[in-house]
Amino acid sequence: MPGQAKHTAAISLGVMGAGFLATFPLGGWPGALLHGGFEAGLVGGLADWFAVTALFRHPLGIPIPHTALLPRNRDKVVRSLVSAMENELLTKESIIRKTSDLRIGDRLLAMVESHLPEATNVVVRVSEYLVRHVPVERVVPFVAQELGGRIRAIDTAAALRKIAEEALARGYEEQALGFLLAKADGFVSRPQIRQQLGTMAASALGNMQAGGFMGFAVNAFVGFMSEEKLGTLLQGAILSTLREMREDEAHPLRQLVLDEMRAAIAGLPEQPAVLAELERWKASLTDGDMLERYLYGWVEELKGKAAAFVQDPAYAERFVQPALTSLLSRLREDPAIVDGIQTWLQTKITQIVEDNHWKIGKLVKENIDKLDNASLIRMMEEKVGGDLQWIRVNGAVCGFLIGLILEGINLLM
Repeated sequence: MPGQAKHTAAISLGVMGAGFLATFPLGGWPGALLHGGFEAGLVGGLADWFAVTALFRHPLGIPIPHTALLPRNRDKVVRSLVSAMENELLTKESIIRKTSDLRIGDRLLAMVESHLPEATNVVVRVSEYLVRHVPVERVVPFVAQELGGRIRAIDTAAALRKIAEEALARGYEEQALGFLLAKADGFVSRPQIRQQLGTMAASALGNMQAGGFMGFAVNAFVGFMSEEKLGTLLQGAILSTLREMREDEAHPLRQLVLDEMRAAIAGLPEQPAVLAELERWKASLTDGDMLERYLYGWVEELKGKAAAFVQDPAYAERFVQPALTSLLSRLREDPAIVDGIQTWLQTKITQIVEDNHWKIGKLVKENIDKLDNASLIRMMEEKVGGDLQWIRVNGAVCGFLIGLILEGINLLM
């Protein structure tokens, strides 16, 4: 386009020059009128050619004063352009006002609602990135240090007392006794236990030292009862007692055992040996790197499970998308939240504009400074050269018309 306009301007100037020369021989009133018009058109075209050319370079290469204005006043032009950009075209106030009118919060909600699958995919990708790049080497030592401090700060006696109270309140001693009675029933029911009981009873009776009638009675009983019979008798008696203790909650022996268990559990916090052992366990857990090694393994395992979880399509379908939908619904139902988001965004944008507005002018200046004079002139001619060439055309045409008018007036006078 600039080249075409320049060609048109050259043609207009050539027409004026040719007309000026061609009308010299013509006589009479019409010839004088045309000659005056072409003369004025030639002068106007040449004057505008000089003016347009003088903006960028010296006309005909002659260093005429006040020509080549752009190269000679480059710094002044750049400063004026930067000042216009910062203080007139892209002022801080206009940028802040325009961003405020945009209602960015509402636009963000609308964008997420209209692109929910894409937003879901973004959340999934962010989740995958966060899981992959968890700084385990920084997180684990910190967690180990904090957890170790918390463990060391635990009052062992108070914690054990709380555990004992909770166990008794929940009746764990009765459950433990029921478990032990069931195990004892199964243990005593074994044939080898019956045999062992018979052997032990026969041995005990045989070792009894009794004289007189008692000795006679014992010897008669031992002679009558074999080891097998003694074992069966004792096994049956023990099993009967165990079953009664299991089935009858008011059984005296059951109550006696429970009382002993309760007393033992309640007295644990007062046992120095128990407390000392727990303190040693706490020290072994928190001292050294055992806790840290355990946490490293646990976090790596958790990281692998989390990575598999977020990569599963069910994560997006069952968790992310419903969560986004629910969040958007709540935001739409509560305009105050949206207004709060808008206020927060506007505050941040205002702060960014306040802190970085000067960079607009700096960026413009840096980009212009990258161009040498020839490149800058070429760029300006490409952008506005076409319009400037039309000034030459208009100068020639207007000069021709004005010349006709003036010459006509001259002839009439």
